[in-house]
Amino acid sequence: MLFFDNVLVPWERVFTLYDASPILLRYQSGVNFIGWANLCRIHERMRLMTAVATMIAEAIGVIEYREVAAKLGEMITYVEMWRHAMDGVEHKAFQTKGGLMSLGSMSGMNIFFAQTSARMVQLLREISGAGMIMQPSENDFMNPEFRPYLDKYMRGKEVDALSKARLLRLAHDLAISSFGMRQELYEYWHGGDPNRNRINLLRSYDQSDVMDRIKTLLSKPLAHGEMPPTSRRPAS
Repeated sequence: MLFFDNVLVPWERVFTLYDASPILLRYQSGVNFIGWANLCRIHERMRLMTAVATMIAEAIGVIEYREVAAKLGEMITYVEMWRHAMDGVEHKAFQTKGGLMSLGSMSGMNIFFAQTSARMVQLLREISGAGMIMQPSENDFMNPEFRPYLDKYMRGKEVDALSKARLLRLAHDLAISSFGMRQELYEYWHGGDPNRNRINLLRSYDQSDVMDRIKTLLSKPLAHGEMPPTSRRPAS
């Protein structure tokens, strides 16, 4: 947040004054490459968290457990859903009336990530377990008296104790440290109030084609399994 108090701005640096409508119009014109950089950032964050969770599951020997594998599969599902959405945004790119290229609609994507980011953090915590908060420090490994015990008792499955500790401390930074918690709060609110965004999405989402088909269907009697009346044969 920046505060400007009695600041002189040279006239040649002023691009709008009093009336902000041209800027707002530009933001609403569909030129959304600023938002694209954010989508790429989110995708890399999702991939990072999934890879760390997978490496931890391998290091502590639990990746073959059904419930752990299912959680990792859930994380990969979110990564892939996001990748498909980004492909769709690229595929729907168009040229504006002003001659600029714009990506397709990103509606709903920020809402989706606000909902799934916290879930991915929770899955990372569950897969890592208590090991995330009880790893030896770098100074512990440098202590010649402690080091043999750490190498013997703190190692992972085919992973030495130092590599395992560093991996779990990375997960700690992502999921439970003050930095990780600040980042999660940032992700939730980054796109604005999720409830407001859902309401705005509802109000702008065009469902007219499906609604028209439903109205056409409902304009006629719906069958309930009755057989159409048949002409009776005259009695002989």
